Amino acid sequence: MSKVVGIDLGGTGLRAGVVAEDGTITRLRQFAHGGFPRPVDAIDRIAKAIEAVSDGEKVDAVGVGVAAWVERGTGFIARAPNLGWLNVPFGELLERRLGVPVVVHNDLKAIAWGEYRFGSGRGANTLFVVFVGTGVGSAIVTEGTLWTGARGFGGELGHVRVGPDDGPPCGCGRRGCLESYVGGSALARRAEALRAQGALRSIGSAEAVPEITAAHLEAAARRGDADARALLEQGGDLLGRALGAVVNLLNPDVLLFGGGVWNASESVQDAVRVGIELTSHPDLRKSVRIVESALGDAAGVSGSADLARRRLSSP
Repeated sequence: MSKVVGIDLGGTGLRAGVVAEDGTITRLRQFAHGGFPRPVDAIDRIAKAIEAVSDGEKVDAVGVGVAAWVERGTGFIARAPNLGWLNVPFGELLERRLGVPVVVHNDLKAIAWGEYRFGSGRGANTLFVVFVGTGVGSAIVTEGTLWTGARGFGGELGHVRVGPDDGPPCGCGRRGCLESYVGGSALARRAEALRAQGALRSIGSAEAVPEITAAHLEAAARRGDADARALLEQGGDLLGRALGAVVNLLNPDVLLFGGGVWNASESVQDAVRVGIELTSHPDLRKSVRIVESALGDAAGVSGSADLARRRLSSP
C-alpha cells in the first residue's frame, strides 16, 4: 500500500498528514508561518513537515494544494498573491528536493476534490466549492473530473470583477475583485479604514484589538453596529449574486461552502443565500443543494493526497 502525504499550504499556515486510500488522515499536523518571501524556504518547511508526519519513513508520493494559480500538470506557479510569488517552478523544485513524485494543485482544487471524494460533495454530478477565508477560492468537480480549464486556472470566482474601476485593491493587482470585498484580509483592511474614521467603536481600539477579523465584525453586528453589519452584508451580497450567475451558467446540483469568514459570520451566510435567490433562475435554483464542508481544515490535505495517489496509479 502506497504511503502518501497531503500538504495544504496557505497564506499563513501549513497543514500536513499521511492520507490512506479511504481518506483517513493520520498524524495531521498544523504549522503556522509568517510567510515565505523565498519559495525555497517554503520547500524546506514542507520537507520538515513531511518528515514530522511520516516519522522519518519513506513516502511514495506527495500532494500539495497551494494558494496560487498553478499551471495544469506542471506544478508551475504563475502567481501566488497571498505568498508574494510570481513564476515559480514549484513542483519541479519540490520534487527535486524530496526525490518522490509530487503533484501540485491550487488549494481550492485540492479542497474541492477532497470534499467530492470523502466529504459533503460525495455523489454530486456538478459540484461547485467556494471557501471564504483569507481570500475567496473556488473550484469545480463535474462528472467525477476536477475541472481545471486550459491552463489550470479555471473556476476562480474570487477574481471576478464585481466593483468599479476604482474599487478596493486586490492582491492580484487589480481593483474591484470579489475577493477584495468579502475575503478575510480585505474585510480587515476595510474595517481598519472605518475604525480610523471613528466607526466600529464597539470592536475596541487598535491597542485592544490589533487585527479585526470577521468574527469581531459579526459580534459587533449582533450588538447592533450598523457599520459592521453593512460591511459583512455587502460582501455576502456580492458573493451571492456572483454565485447566482454560477448557478445559471453551470447548473450545479451542489454548492459547498467553507472557510474562516464563512464559518464566523451568519451575516455573510444570510446575505449570500439572499443574493443567490435574487440572481439565479428559479428553475435552476431549485435543483441546487447548499451544503457546508464536512472535512473542514482537513479537506485540502485529503484532496491533495488523493490526487497524488491517482497520479501514482495512472499508466
